[in-house]
Amino acid sequence: MVTHLPPLVDSHCHLAFSAFSEDRAEVLQRAREAGLVACVAVSVGPESAREALALARAEPGFVFPTAGVHPTEDEIDDPRAFDEVAELIRSGDFVAVGETGLDAYHERTQMADQLASLHKHLALALDADLPVILHCREAFAELREALLPFAGAPLRGVLHCFTGDARDIHPLLDAGLHVGAGGIATFKPRDDLRGALREVPDERLLIETDAPWLAPVPRRGRRNEPAFVAHIAEHLARDRGLPLADFAGSTTANARELFRLP
Repeated sequence: MVTHLPPLVDSHCHLAFSAFSEDRAEVLQRAREAGLVACVAVSVGPESAREALALARAEPGFVFPTAGVHPTEDEIDDPRAFDEVAELIRSGDFVAVGETGLDAYHERTQMADQLASLHKHLALALDADLPVILHCREAFAELREALLPFAGAPLRGVLHCFTGDARDIHPLLDAGLHVGAGGIATFKPRDDLRGALREVPDERLLIETDAPWLAPVPRRGRRNEPAFVAHIAEHLARDRGLPLADFAGSTTANARELFRLP
């Protein structure tokens, strides 16, 4: 495990999911031992948002919840699900809206339903003055188009687990968004991804695990967990030619500012 890092933030993980139900306390302890000072517990629907909130209340000041409907969830076309999310967001207990976004890879839901949901989430984020967490898989052209009506709006947020190329980076930056880098950026075949991430200014980059998926090198193939964000920091600092402490410190500052963490 990487040691002697400044405080780290896992800006996107699913700590409330059942993958951690048997050893969540140990996972949280390992995260703290790895230098983490905060984890953003991301939801994919109203039920997981309530579970993330319960975990945040059990781990005050360390776990921070979000509320949204993921684009591949069956609830994407159920207006009651979004209404529940909106009610939760208006409670003031959540640090972000999402995750929402577009997914043309899994083909589980209709793109029209995804787009309608995305626009509602974006409007909710603006209304609540919260950042939005965006998912995008093989739908960057559609996402770019969906963001156009919000040009000039005070939109804040992050495209998490970025997997695109350099052509996809600049529309996100132009929209005022941050970019989240995860375990995939540590995989050897992804020179193209690391090259794209070099286009992101230091002050707009976040690091994340997306746990329990996509564990980074050297933990690839295992269940991912927030402690492993330290490996992502180490790999990306080396790739960007930055001192590890400087890189880790800047990404933590970015997360704290975006999500208004203490």
